[in-house]
Amino acid sequence: MSNEKVPVLIVGGAYTGLSTALGLASRGVRPLLVERRPTTSTLPKAWGLNPRTMELLSTIPGMDEELRAAIGTAALPQLRNGATLVDAELAEIDTAPLLAMLKTLTPAPVCFLSQATIEKLMRARAEHFGADLRYGTELVSWTQDAHQVTATLRDTADGSEHTVHADYLVAADGYTSPIRNHLGIAVEGGGKVGHMYVITFEADLSAYFEEGRFSIIGLPGTGTSIIYDGTTLTLWVDYLPDQGQSDADFTEERCLERVRRAVGIPDLECRIVNARPFALNHQLAERFRAGRVLLAGDAAHVCPPVGGQGGNLAIQDGYDLAWRLALVVTGQAGPALLDTYQTERRPVVNITLEREVALQSVSEGRILATSDPTQPVPTPREYLGFRYHSPVIRTEPDDDGSLQEDPGNPTGRPGCRAPHVELTRDGRPLSTHDLFGREFVLLTDEAGIPWTDAAAKVAGRQGITITAHRIGDELQDEAGTWHTRYGLEAGGAVLVRPDSVIAWRSRTAAGDPARELDEALTAVLARAPRGLE
Repeated sequence: MSNEKVPVLIVGGAYTGLSTALGLASRGVRPLLVERRPTTSTLPKAWGLNPRTMELLSTIPGMDEELRAAIGTAALPQLRNGATLVDAELAEIDTAPLLAMLKTLTPAPVCFLSQATIEKLMRARAEHFGADLRYGTELVSWTQDAHQVTATLRDTADGSEHTVHADYLVAADGYTSPIRNHLGIAVEGGGKVGHMYVITFEADLSAYFEEGRFSIIGLPGTGTSIIYDGTTLTLWVDYLPDQGQSDADFTEERCLERVRRAVGIPDLECRIVNARPFALNHQLAERFRAGRVLLAGDAAHVCPPVGGQGGNLAIQDGYDLAWRLALVVTGQAGPALLDTYQTERRPVVNITLEREVALQSVSEGRILATSDPTQPVPTPREYLGFRYHSPVIRTEPDDDGSLQEDPGNPTGRPGCRAPHVELTRDGRPLSTHDLFGREFVLLTDEAGIPWTDAAAKVAGRQGITITAHRIGDELQDEAGTWHTRYGLEAGGAVLVRPDSVIAWRSRTAAGDPARELDEALTAVLARAPRGLE
């Protein structure tokens, strides 16, 4: 039995595991990912990434271009309601106002690709950066001590086993998570809150869909909806095992009947590709960390798919873990930085879970929530207006401890996502978010030369990269909004983390910028305080 040593072992090769591997590898840390399935998803599974997820993925070199190319020109899905697909009075829901509003908040698009497509893109990009992704490999057993995790892995094809030693283990092994169960971590929430049956089928329905555009057809009162992502057709059907239904109710013949009834063509030529049950779950792990093991994605939390946020939370978890792990395993941050992953993420995630559960309970027929603005669909407040709180966020004395704010009226307080502000450089437009993602970023204005000088000094002393920008000098704020949106006066400065979250700010000019920034960065990196030399 051979042995190897890796910095991070990731168990699970779907959204969560891939985003963790991608984030680590793009930062120069080569993880090992194992997944017992032979490849990434072959069925659509889920659709849609919200702008926050797209903001994060766009910081990975090459990922933004690949996703935008795959999205094409369709910005938002076509949403329609009717009695059947061929209903002559099929009502289309106008998504233009939502798109216009989002453009004021973020430069990132909404992405309505299938999970199968996105996973393939993420896998290829992670391998490009050197991640070791081993599909067809399963975790057999593992232990941990104060220094490392020791795991036994098995090749599912030939049965051979070998041992891996890792500094950290990321459990991305799904909502039943054997790793979480082995740790004895309890889960809260409502458990199974419903069931669906997902039927993937092939039929020539091109006459009823706009070419190249993602479409969702809601059939109110039927417990049914049709999803078309440009290549694949899927029917979502209510499944009621508590009322006596079973898999026997979804034979190929009965699935074909369901499809024809939903489409509205009794003799439709159709082939059933796949039919599978899908449990609607609601659970939240009591802890996201146990020693050197970190839970992420469905292993840490799971919610119904009605509002489409489960996959987004999974990718965001992976990204959030990756930048922290990269700093810790390279010695740039203290191990306590990993504790703040749970402290920050868990309360924010829980808000989205509760909204998804509420939406599932009122969404008769599984109609996409944007068809009814009164429904509790996750809104930009959840995915763009969240607020983190932890020891590595330099919360200000007058902070109210809130977990959300209106992203349309940002405050720039530490713990918030850094606001989007349109800037120009050499006459070319860009967003503040185009500056974030790879390292810590310091923003100040044309009066902030002491801050940029301090950033260079502190970065050298702390052995970490800080990129400093002066808005009004190299970057122009033609609308004159950046001071207001970041809550700064002339000469102030703000420090933004690799996840585009504000870690600290000085609202005004400082008497000793180097000292203030050094103290702030020491706390932000969860390092032990030290005196200035």
